[in-house]
Amino acid sequence: MELTDYLTFLLIALVATASPGPAVLLAVTNAVTLGMRRTLVAIMGNVTGIVLLAALSSIGLGALIHTSETLFQLVKWIGGLYLIYLGIRLWRSGLGRLPVEGVCVVSRSPVRLFFQAFMVAVSNPKAIAFCTALFPQFVEPTTAMLPQFTLLAGTFGLLSFTFLCGYALMASRSSGWLQNTDWSVRFNRISGGLFVGLGSLLIAGER
Repeated sequence: MELTDYLTFLLIALVATASPGPAVLLAVTNAVTLGMRRTLVAIMGNVTGIVLLAALSSIGLGALIHTSETLFQLVKWIGGLYLIYLGIRLWRSGLGRLPVEGVCVVSRSPVRLFFQAFMVAVSNPKAIAFCTALFPQFVEPTTAMLPQFTLLAGTFGLLSFTFLCGYALMASRSSGWLQNTDWSVRFNRISGGLFVGLGSLLIAGER
């Protein structure tokens, strides 16, 4: 791969991973309600999902989903309904908070956090379409696939991890006000409402 091609990919990836979306909202919500340690587990789940999408795009499965109306609609509905499901759980989570050292948090296992973030990544048709459009443009078919995929997917995954950690860290450092129960409930409901809104927009949106 030429250096200019890689720098072009890097610039596109920087803009894409820095832009707020469902993954950023999930990272911020987890950081505020659960703390950075558990948020890192969820971030790894999201990055794993992104790398999987990159792999599927590289071997052509992403293009199949993007060109098949039935598969596209199926993925769109699964992704939208899953975001709505997360939003409803967040909205109702005020009833199940557990006090830990004066801070109200939601009890969730690391496996569950990883799976939630993974699902947010792989069930987003816009992410599938983006990966399908991006990665094949920078893969040279006449050279070995694995080194190219490792470089591109590794770069994209590292940038995703870095920006998600940055958003989460900023959120966790401003979470002291959540020690107030009223603000904790409000935050959960605002976050839940945003997830429901994103899910609804995903379902209603066109390609």
